[in-house]
Amino acid sequence: MPEVLSLYELNQRIRSVIDTSLPQTVLVTAEIASCDVKNHCYMTLVDKDDETIKAEIKAVIWAHRYKTLSAEFKDATGIELTKGIKILFEASVNFHERYGLKLNIINIDPSYTIGELAVRRKEILEKLTKEGLKDRNKQLEFPLVPQRIGIISSSTAAGYEDMMIHLTNNTYGYKFSCRLYEALMQGDMAEASIVSALRQCADDSPFLDVVVIVRGGGGQSDLHCFDSYAIGKCIAFLPLPVISGIGHERDVTVVDEVSHTRAKTPTAVADFIITKTKYFEDRVDSLAHSLVHGIRQLTSDMRERLSFLTKHLEAVIRNDVLNNIYRLQEFIKGLQYSLKLLHTQKQRLKTVESNIYHLNPKNVLKRGYSITYKDGRAVKSVSEVQTGDRLRTILHKGELLSIVDKREKKVVRKN
Repeated sequence: MPEVLSLYELNQRIRSVIDTSLPQTVLVTAEIASCDVKNHCYMTLVDKDDETIKAEIKAVIWAHRYKTLSAEFKDATGIELTKGIKILFEASVNFHERYGLKLNIINIDPSYTIGELAVRRKEILEKLTKEGLKDRNKQLEFPLVPQRIGIISSSTAAGYEDMMIHLTNNTYGYKFSCRLYEALMQGDMAEASIVSALRQCADDSPFLDVVVIVRGGGGQSDLHCFDSYAIGKCIAFLPLPVISGIGHERDVTVVDEVSHTRAKTPTAVADFIITKTKYFEDRVDSLAHSLVHGIRQLTSDMRERLSFLTKHLEAVIRNDVLNNIYRLQEFIKGLQYSLKLLHTQKQRLKTVESNIYHLNPKNVLKRGYSITYKDGRAVKSVSEVQTGDRLRTILHKGELLSIVDKREKKVVRKN
């Protein structure tokens, strides 16, 4: 029959096995699943296969070691010991009969975390690239005048305040409509908070020209939340260009790589927006100047052209007038000749008319002559009538009807 042990006795044996079987310290790699600092630093460490947790254990860094280790880690990596990062640490394995198994962390190697962060960033960027999302936001056309600005930041952040002061007090007097989308910019909840703010910006996209992500003041800690696939994907699908102004120079995060434009600081973001607006104003001024100059040049050219056409028209009209005057003079000469000819013809017509007048039988009858007709034909010779013919004689006044009684042929003497 197996030996019956109390729980305390069992845990004593487990503790004995661990103490005798394991070396005094071990090197372990793990991801920090939670980190709670209450004088001492209490952690939950996990080992994952993709998103599946394969192993989990509690760990502690006692207060006297935590201050030194956390400061060294932050100086080397630029970030705090916090949830989501992977660490390589030296620890002793402790088992307590009441409190169970726990790792006592003695040292942490910052270089491992730096490498892991770089690897993680690279993997995220490769995934975004494979999905065609890495440069999607960069392909959006940047607005000519970015005046309606959505700002993702914390309202109490110094960086946000600096950017707003710079935008508001710009030397050109430009007015910008800024809308703050409150978000946590560090800590365990930062990723979810920024994703939520980006989704709100997407909903409000008809009322925005550009979205800005700016981090508050302080050091370069907690940059790991910006190496996020979820944030990168949201930026990629946002229908507005995104400007990142996280405020660091040493590292380039996923947010920087995916955003349309990267600025070093929130103030640099403001400068970029102001410069874009000034460039548009200068462009408009340049076009206006070119338009005025072009109109003046066109007006001058048109005046010269009009002057040339006027002179040409004057010359053409002058020549036409001279030609018409000459033609008119020739016409007048022809008309005068025609009048003279007409007058001559008129005189001739009067002469002919006078001759016709005198030859008119009626006028001849007035002078005592008469006309004798036989059978309707004028008798011109005695030989044309016979004795007994009936004749009709027309006088100036009246007619005579007669019968031929005798014919006599008058002998004409020739001299």
